[in-house]
Amino acid sequence: MSGEEVSLRTSAPEETRRMAAAFGTLCRPSDVIGLEGTLGAGKTCFVKGLAAGLGVEQACSVVSPTFVLLRRYAGRLTLYHFDAYRLHDGAEMEDIGCADLFAAGGVSAVEWADHVRGCLPEQHFMLSINVTGERERDFALMAVGARPRERLGAFRRTLAPWLV
Repeated sequence: MSGEEVSLRTSAPEETRRMAAAFGTLCRPSDVIGLEGTLGAGKTCFVKGLAAGLGVEQACSVVSPTFVLLRRYAGRLTLYHFDAYRLHDGAEMEDIGCADLFAAGGVSAVEWADHVRGCLPEQHFMLSINVTGERERDFALMAVGARPRERLGAFRRTLAPWLV
């Protein structure tokens, strides 16, 4: 995977949501964000903040779509929240129509993206979350493809309070 990386750190779930909300304000139609991390790392916490940044009313009601694979939330841009935990590969994700939704003009957040990496579009963001303490998290934001890399400067400026 070819890309450029930005390192971020938060010290509490509330801070993770604020950082993700700032991220969400910069999202554009058809952005795809893959999320990787262990169980409990904060993937859904990040998506709650992302939803707030996208203007989703009651973003606090965002929940992991583990058993339904996909949830949609209306906001400035529609948020498509995927959970690939129970999927074995990208083909299963493609069966639920992910390619059409990735291109539908909303923002797609894919939890457990490492399970379905092969179905992600060539242009996307990948966010790896590492648990470093009970409430602390380190994030590696990778911009994959030319268009995401071009926007990384704006993300760095907006996410400056969390840069490592």
